[in-house]
Amino acid sequence: MRRITNPKHPHVDQVGTDVQHRGETHRITDVGGSYFKLVRLRDGYGENVKISDVNRRR
Repeated sequence: MRRITNPKHPHVDQVGTDVQHRGETHRITDVGGSYFKLVRLRDGYGENVKISDVNRRR
């Protein structure tokens, strides 16, 4: 997986991991500022979600 994000971001190591969000499996594809870009594996729908919302559930 190609990383677009600056490698100095503190959460760049989480890019490419699968997480549960709203009861479905999503993959973190990018990180920037205080948001993750999550892509739902079922249909490829992408959305931006706050990092704190994702990491609270991990």
